[in-house]
Amino acid sequence: MRAKRAKVQSQSLVSRIAGISALGFGMSWKAPEPERVVVRDIITALEDKRALYSQAVWEEPSHVVQSLLKIRDELTNGLKRVGDNSPAKDALRIMRASCRDFLTLTSAKAYENDRGMMRGDYIWEQEQFFIELGKLRAVFGQQLALLGYLYGVDIEESLATILPPEAS
Repeated sequence: MRAKRAKVQSQSLVSRIAGISALGFGMSWKAPEPERVVVRDIITALEDKRALYSQAVWEEPSHVVQSLLKIRDELTNGLKRVGDNSPAKDALRIMRASCRDFLTLTSAKAYENDRGMMRGDYIWEQEQFFIELGKLRAVFGQQLALLGYLYGVDIEESLATILPPEAS
């Protein structure tokens, strides 16, 4: 019986070995993590962040802020894990910048009046908060659609509500 041979891509071999040794000398390394895994991990983490998709009327501003701080950390960790020329890098940076912009704009309005984070004493403060949250969700929706497409990662139904609508 003749054995069937399959071609193995040289790139895939790197992840199978962690070191090499010859003549008593050796070196080892940690193989780079596949970018798809990084993107999948980030999307999975974002699927559990209600600030990105829960109906706005139910959002408590202080909880949204705490959630966005965690999201920003998750995105920063993802940026550290992808390569410099990764298509994911720009999308992750755009989403992280959107978090930063939201936090800066909503905090600045609250501190102008020396009242802490969006107490909601004035309707315009609440409106501004929800407008900025909507902008952030739109940015995330666009970038997540791009990442999901590029890396073949499915997005959970609740988070998918912020994706751009399908072209008709």
